Amino acid sequence: MVTDLIKKNMGGFFGEAKKVMNALDTLQQIHPFVSVAIIAFKAVVDFEIRRRENDRTVCLTLAKAFDMMNMLLQLKDTRDPDIVGPRGTIRGRLDGVLDKIKTKVEHCGNTIDKYYKSKFIVKFFRSSHWASEFLRISGDFSQCMQELRDALTIRTALGVDTAIKKLEELTQMLSEREAKITKGEKFRGKMDQYFESEREKRFAKEVIMRGGMDPRFESEDKLAELVKFAQQQEAPPHNQAHSDTPSKDVNKPPSQTPSAKKSVAEQYRLDASMLHELRTPLVSLLEENRALFMFKLDKQTADIKDAIKDSEMRILSALGGKFSRVKDPHLQFIWKEMKWSTSVKTLYFIAELHDYFTHRFSQLHREAPRPQVTSSVHRAESYPIDTADEWCLKYLSVFYTSSLSEIFDDDANGLVSVREVNAFTSAILPGLSLLQALAYWAAGWRVDSQYYHARIEQVLNSMVHAQADVLPVNRRCIALYLDSDVIHDIKRLTRSLAELRPEDSDVDLTQLADGCRNVQEKDLAKRLDTVKYEIDSKESFKLFGSGRIEDFLLPVLYLVMRRHLQIMKLARTVILVDRELECETQTIANILEAVDLRVEQLAGMLPDSRL
Repeated sequence: MVTDLIKKNMGGFFGEAKKVMNALDTLQQIHPFVSVAIIAFKAVVDFEIRRRENDRTVCLTLAKAFDMMNMLLQLKDTRDPDIVGPRGTIRGRLDGVLDKIKTKVEHCGNTIDKYYKSKFIVKFFRSSHWASEFLRISGDFSQCMQELRDALTIRTALGVDTAIKKLEELTQMLSEREAKITKGEKFRGKMDQYFESEREKRFAKEVIMRGGMDPRFESEDKLAELVKFAQQQEAPPHNQAHSDTPSKDVNKPPSQTPSAKKSVAEQYRLDASMLHELRTPLVSLLEENRALFMFKLDKQTADIKDAIKDSEMRILSALGGKFSRVKDPHLQFIWKEMKWSTSVKTLYFIAELHDYFTHRFSQLHREAPRPQVTSSVHRAESYPIDTADEWCLKYLSVFYTSSLSEIFDDDANGLVSVREVNAFTSAILPGLSLLQALAYWAAGWRVDSQYYHARIEQVLNSMVHAQADVLPVNRRCIALYLDSDVIHDIKRLTRSLAELRPEDSDVDLTQLADGCRNVQEKDLAKRLDTVKYEIDSKESFKLFGSGRIEDFLLPVLYLVMRRHLQIMKLARTVILVDRELECETQTIANILEAVDLRVEQLAGMLPDSRL
């Protein structure tokens, strides 16, 4: 498979990749115990499929991983892996190998993630380090494959021997690639012949003109000239809509984007983050990136597991009606009674919601003996509702149809589907009833919007006051942060919230909004702590919630800004690392880029979007 994949273009590579993934899905259904390795592998490959960066070294490494996972397919014809043989059970021998594969695949994913996030100039100057790391990963996959072969006791199988031979050929190719790059760095003359892409070759010539590689990067003036050249030669990102890599957001922080108002020296000044990546050992950079990558990988893994469960539910529900796919019991009852198919008109759905809960509360308040009821109604009343939630009914009225439509009809096609209903109920905060969640998204979100408008404005004002008290050495980086484009964008965003019509909320709605906000903030703060308050791309930002980013945009923005204020207060007594607030600025830029993308999506949904 390796040789075939190397000859194919990227489309062919991912086509072959999907075939292997489908085969692994089948194997997972036959032998669930292999899921520990397969799910981790699928999560890493899913990232790469969305990324589409067309990097040869990464594809070679992944091709090796695919052949390693292909060997697991030998289990497909093994009916009972728990049968005891001379060396124990196959499953017993495999457990340790599968755990090791999971660890190696995660490390491979972390390395690829950091590699793609690195700026071109960092990749170039540290190309031999990256080549060496990918070669080591390939060696780990080879070792795992040998252990798989031993565990499966298929040492003499012709197909496995062929795969091992192909892996050895791939290792040799990667070794030759590393040797070329290392030689190119060692010798200044003709260095461009050791690089493959035209962009690398052009850049290598510029490096030669300035005296060749500087392993310690002591000449920052020469490096600044190369940064200028690299940015001038940088082409617009290809297929950006489908890319998982932050090209704009990582390579060009908004605070350092060239502007006509700045001198050439200021436009292309060396940011501390880039110098850090040039001078820090690669193993340390990978360790710094690991927490953020594992956060993304865990979310992707959870999505894969959820997809497996949904697939199982669809199979089971095929034996019943469409209503059985609806998870919430109240909504499932409505769906069944109305005999809806996979979707229903949004206005009909919201009207039926109101009628259903109105009827349920009227039944609870009846003082007269209840008349004989049908079995279906009896089943509906078996799903409990709390009389304390009756105040929520007024937020299901026609006055809140617009807000309720938005939370269910995410694609604005005028229909509510089973998928959209399940997505809404799955995102309900712990401890909330369905009625409370409906009331919150009908009106409570306005209460929260006003709250965060006031809090973010307060944080921005506190930052201005904190600037005056910081140590002199810290004033420049804080001034750059406060004067950056992203802070001006934040001000425009938050001040636009003041234009929202304030909600004439009652005490119940205010208490509900406060409770939801506290729960959500605690959950988001925990996630932000995990990644050290760094959001490395607009795609990463989406992982902090489920569904629409507007559901969690303001609390994340507030928590991030509050964290930055804490750093500024710390700057009164502690000297900040130069790259400290550069990373913080980039985090906000990535959040705002996700906002821009969402605005474009919403604009495209409007009926007159083609006008």
